Amino acid sequence: MAFINYGKKHFLIVDNIKPSRDALKQFALSLNASRIDSTLYPSDVIAMCQNIAYDIIFLGYDLGEDQKNGQQLLEELRTSNAIARQCIVIIITAESSQAMVLAALEHKPDDYLTKPYTVNELTKRLDRCTHRKESMSAIYQALDNGNHKKIIRLCNEALEKGSPYRLECLGIISRQYFELEQFKLAEKIFLSNQDKPNCQWANIGLGKIALSENKIPSAIHLFNQVKQHYPSYLDTYDWLSEAYQALEEFQKAEDVLEQALFISPRSVARLKCYAELCLNNEHYEKASDAFLQTNDLAYNSIHHHPDNALKFASSLAQYSSEISVHLAKRLNNKAFKALASMTKEFNQVELKIQSNLLSACLFKNINESRSATEMYSQAKKLLDKSQDTIAPLSLIEMCKSLLKLNEFNSAQQLVTSLIERCADDLEIMTQIDKLADSSLGELDKAKAQQALNVAAGLYKNRDYTSAIKKLRRALKLYPEHLGIKLNLTQALLIAYESNPDTKKSLHQAGTIISSLDHTVRNKNTNLRYKKLKDKFEQLKAG
Repeated sequence: MAFINYGKKHFLIVDNIKPSRDALKQFALSLNASRIDSTLYPSDVIAMCQNIAYDIIFLGYDLGEDQKNGQQLLEELRTSNAIARQCIVIIITAESSQAMVLAALEHKPDDYLTKPYTVNELTKRLDRCTHRKESMSAIYQALDNGNHKKIIRLCNEALEKGSPYRLECLGIISRQYFELEQFKLAEKIFLSNQDKPNCQWANIGLGKIALSENKIPSAIHLFNQVKQHYPSYLDTYDWLSEAYQALEEFQKAEDVLEQALFISPRSVARLKCYAELCLNNEHYEKASDAFLQTNDLAYNSIHHHPDNALKFASSLAQYSSEISVHLAKRLNNKAFKALASMTKEFNQVELKIQSNLLSACLFKNINESRSATEMYSQAKKLLDKSQDTIAPLSLIEMCKSLLKLNEFNSAQQLVTSLIERCADDLEIMTQIDKLADSSLGELDKAKAQQALNVAAGLYKNRDYTSAIKKLRRALKLYPEHLGIKLNLTQALLIAYESNPDTKKSLHQAGTIISSLDHTVRNKNTNLRYKKLKDKFEQLKAG
């Protein structure tokens, strides 16, 4: 390997142990580094990297109790674009367990070095990383700038010159084609490399193309192949779970992420996805445990969010009445602590209301009626004062808690105001329908609800054609489902309103409205129906 001159390089050393910092400083000095900075405080690192373009970062993993760890810090550096791709990040740690190593590697450090290490070993690792970064420098800069065509051109030039990083160049080119939706060109590269060593990315790429083209069984087959041969290649589990969700096989999607978390339990993003699947599958015990872990692991990371505490408490409220009072109280205390910390830190009225309502539910589950009533009263006072300023989805969550507390009148008032306020928001209307949907068995209800959720997402993205197709398919499966009929009507009307040439949409909406004239409806669906009928008459007359 050619001699590397570190004389113009800027080093940053992040380690909370002074002897380790000092040893790394001496190492950088021996390389005649142009600049050497160090800190033991993770909170300083983002600002330091935004002010100075570091070439090399030696990053400790364990950075002290109640501090970000190296994995969390690296994730934040990548996400905030505080460091360029050319920057070398080497994680240095005394921890060598599989779970810790895999968690750190998911955020793609350039290398991972376990203590104790020798200067010779560190030098070899650094030289190897630096040689790759310098050889690929122009490509990495183009990647940072997001210039797809330039990236492809530079990679092809590197391949023509016989780059030692051939596979990396091919992987980069194929990802650019995928981003540009030039799937045939990407597929050609994936197919030519899918059976070669260390080319798991090729089969993953083929699976992603199949998923994008709605060839879901093919995608599942490809992802399963990678999973079988490379069980530690964790991206596979995420894509496989996504494919199962596309087929509405939500239990399989949950199971796949559970397998991944068994291998690498510290990925907050994956843990949160798993928790959401457990919650949607009504596996409240698993969801509670996963959201508790999410809340704890996310605290010092970019994933720190009030939803983590709220969803932990919400999941717990769904099942704590079914377990022993002793265990329920112990879990309640964890929820109360999480909620108290969350409301203190974020200090928003709607979060205090949700916290108090969930606390009331948890007290009610262990028959502590006085405390439950007190929490509910505090929440109700705040809600009455600030209801109009609270986000609709937060009001939906409050409705769920009110129903669990048997405060039906308060819940109905909220729902009525939401229908008046958000009649054109299919996501909110879908959530309202879910509050009272009891016409199906549990499995069918879950599948119907998932179809409504997917359609609501498409509607929100203004993909009305796909939303209508999804709702039509759902209506064939559940022809008496009132929520599906109302949502389909709403999607048809907005599609016509957006493009009056689609008169077929208006006619179909009118047919559904006529069929609902004599349908038995509750107060909420009746209000929605009247609003949709009025809108239909306006569009028909206009």
